Amino acid sequence: MSKKLAAYFSATGITARVAENLADSIGADLFAIIPTTGYTKEDLDWMDKSSRSSVEIRNESC
Repeated sequence: MSKKLAAYFSATGITARVAENLADSIGADLFAIIPTTGYTKEDLDWMDKSSRSSVEIRNESC
């Protein structure tokens, strides 16, 4: 077990690959933050102000 941790959230897999590369390069443990309810393509449509991701990013209580 390492004293370093790379924790990440990746809805599409891109951030996961970056986190894996980072963890490998610095010798860190890897931890995926997984949402209770997964994201759909429509949820991630940042052009739609009513999409789940757009609403969540504006929510200051999160």
